[in-house]
Amino acid sequence: MKPFSIEILPAQIGAGSSCLHNIVKHSRCQACALVCPSGAVTLNDGKVNFDTENCISCGACLFACPTGGVDKIVPPLRHYRDNTLVMPLSNMAPSVGELLMWHAEYHIRAVEFELALNPGWGMAIATLNIRLKQLKQPLWRIVPPPATAVDKTRRHWLQIDNNSKTGRATQGGRMRRALFQAVSEYQILLDENQCFLCGACARICPESAIELNRESITLKHRSCTGCGCCEAICLSNAIKLEENYECSTTELAVTEVSCSSCHRLFLAWNEQSGQCPICSRHHYGMREA
Repeated sequence: MKPFSIEILPAQIGAGSSCLHNIVKHSRCQACALVCPSGAVTLNDGKVNFDTENCISCGACLFACPTGGVDKIVPPLRHYRDNTLVMPLSNMAPSVGELLMWHAEYHIRAVEFELALNPGWGMAIATLNIRLKQLKQPLWRIVPPPATAVDKTRRHWLQIDNNSKTGRATQGGRMRRALFQAVSEYQILLDENQCFLCGACARICPESAIELNRESITLKHRSCTGCGCCEAICLSNAIKLEENYECSTTELAVTEVSCSSCHRLFLAWNEQSGQCPICSRHHYGMREA
């Protein structure tokens, strides 16, 4: 019995329909591959490949994915009491993404363990606190286990006291952004000189972090998961994402004008724009009415 290992279905684990590489052909997302410590996740010809033989069952990819696109991985079972994760703990330390889930969804603020015996967990908590400080969130503490510690060789067979609970942190980066609505992790940078307001970024964004109407384009930084869909779809390379913990919302004014060539209405940054983006790319009056 191994109650704290991640359950994996070897024949089915992989990238699901919400994986960005199954949505945007030229997606540059590498979230799962970058966090995988064993190299079990690789990208080849725009597809995400999972090597179950090299997978060490850490679950880091699950919590790093900005759209919840990793299929058939069940996150580890944890025990907690009040606002503290309690022993027994898994031998493998959790990822920062998983700990952020416990922080936001279950309001966990401490972990019970002996630092000398669990250095991996100590490093994980230290890394978590660096991120929480950036997010201006309460930091976690390490608390010593009860003085009457149980026999470590039999610990996984014993029950924790009746006040404890068990649970699993579910989903990844996308859910984390939903839970951290009051803070920002990303900033959407829009180059007005390059953008011709086609609206592709607003239509592709899975979090509706970009909204475009006849009067303005709104960039809701706090909703952004950093998936990069907008960057991949933008024909003029007008959008960039960067880490930023201070931004909330940016609203830029736009206006609707009539094209001097085809006389159709189009969105522009100012009323002086004469031609729509299509006509401006045609020479010798090819689209003039």
